[in-house]
Amino acid sequence: MQLSASFKAIKLSKKTIILNLALTASILTTACSSNSVTTSEQSFMNERAELIEKYSATDKVFATLQNQVEPNNLESSEYWRWRIDQYLYGAYPEYQAIYNKYTQGKTFHQIYTLPPEDLGPKKALPSSLPSLPEGYFTDNLQGNPHTGWHDVIGDKVFITYQGHLTDPYIASYDLNTHQWDGPYKAAESTLSKGDRKIDSHGRPIIEQDSKGYFHIIYGGHGGEREDGLNPSAIDTPHAGGRMLHVMSEKPNDISKFVYVNDITPFASYTASEKMANGDIYLFTRVGTHKSPWVYYKMEHGKQTFNKPVTITVPTPQEHNPINVDTFYITPKKVSDTEIAISSLWHECNFLEVHNKTNYGRINSYYMKLDTTTDTFYNAQNEKLALPITLAKANKKTLAFDSTQREETPFSTTPIMLGDNTPAVAYQARTKQYREWRITSFKNGQWTHSQPMPGTVNRTLVDSKNNTITNILKLEVLSKEQDQYTAAVTYKDAKGLSTFATAISTDAQNWRIDKTHLSLAKSRIEMNVVKKEHGTAVAVLLNVKKGSAQRIYLWSGGKFRPVS
Repeated sequence: MQLSASFKAIKLSKKTIILNLALTASILTTACSSNSVTTSEQSFMNERAELIEKYSATDKVFATLQNQVEPNNLESSEYWRWRIDQYLYGAYPEYQAIYNKYTQGKTFHQIYTLPPEDLGPKKALPSSLPSLPEGYFTDNLQGNPHTGWHDVIGDKVFITYQGHLTDPYIASYDLNTHQWDGPYKAAESTLSKGDRKIDSHGRPIIEQDSKGYFHIIYGGHGGEREDGLNPSAIDTPHAGGRMLHVMSEKPNDISKFVYVNDITPFASYTASEKMANGDIYLFTRVGTHKSPWVYYKMEHGKQTFNKPVTITVPTPQEHNPINVDTFYITPKKVSDTEIAISSLWHECNFLEVHNKTNYGRINSYYMKLDTTTDTFYNAQNEKLALPITLAKANKKTLAFDSTQREETPFSTTPIMLGDNTPAVAYQARTKQYREWRITSFKNGQWTHSQPMPGTVNRTLVDSKNNTITNILKLEVLSKEQDQYTAAVTYKDAKGLSTFATAISTDAQNWRIDKTHLSLAKSRIEMNVVKKEHGTAVAVLLNVKKGSAQRIYLWSGGKFRPVS
């Protein structure tokens, strides 16, 4: 994505930069609540200007951001002063103590003369909702909560999901007694309250530590303005929502949670893995788009996370510094001691302009984390030094170069093929199609644009032997003697979204055995619930029709509603 034509030229002389800084200082003076600038305020402005002048000698971002200011526009000047402050604060920690001292005790609007944040409007629900089949266990849900996040512990399935006004909810289902506990509202989210629109980025995850306490991390999409500047990022919050961590008040009890202050409120996205030794790894991005990805580690026997370890860092483009190269990552546990991590290159920008063609999502990458030593390796088993930049990723972890191809990976996930071959599944998108493909590492090289495992020559027919072509997802549940059983979602010839079970003798040629749900003008998302070593015990479905949306649990051949 090239934005060089959409912003002003950045080749500024040193004199011009200093004049611009003087203008900013003048605006800051005007914004002060008193009529005169105090000694401390003047001292802060001078120190700030000196640092920007110092780093501008080699860093073009300051001039680039300053040149976005619209002439004679106080709001524009204040907005870009805030953005420059955040860049200086995150990129050059020397500024943090200076800024913190000056802003101590001040609110956001006492520091910056900006209008109130506008993250609305919230879409009103219709007076009546479309009808959904019985069998769900949640209230009606807004946004895109997917199928929630789950964990199987013993004979219970624990499920967290983003519920009313994006607050985190939790429930458990006993596979033996078929009894529910919950759902309970576990905590409060700041993400979509008041007039803010529903934001689905705060989806909660759940893990149980070695002492039996449950942990839920949720709610983040960059933090709130009142949280101040982000020490780990170069990007200001523009979506709202604090990342928060709560822990069950009692072990093995999901009815009540307490807050734990050990992760940054600025984080976005959550993914976690619990290893065989009881260590828990939380992966997250510590801010909005232009922010590092990190992992937090909760060691066996503890209830809090250690300080984060930075995995990737964003880098402004040297010749076009309005653009920033960063990543989206996806971790997945592939053994008792190893977590595979896929990623894609995300080219974003300080103007917050989104490329609607490919959303700035390019390439696919692969690496792995050996949790016995907390060391990263690439597919060639070369040790990787952190943090990973785009340049280092292109040299050491590139699995699929999409820059010269029409297909672009919109999202990725790491997978391990049957012969323990590392691979990356990616959702390939073009104007004509959207489908999942893989790139796999064999004989020392990556091969891309391959079909997903098990899909070559796969067939599915209904009870009348009519071929089903629009298979959304098919996943094996069990094998007994010579018969496989799978859960499948598909669109039939009439366009009905359908969830069914299918049977096969060879795991290639499938026939629908029983239809469990079929609905017009709807969408079904499916996630098979498995125990630690892969045994399927249930299926979670998100069923959405218009403004009606619920999550279902299917187990033992039928849906299990909360009684």
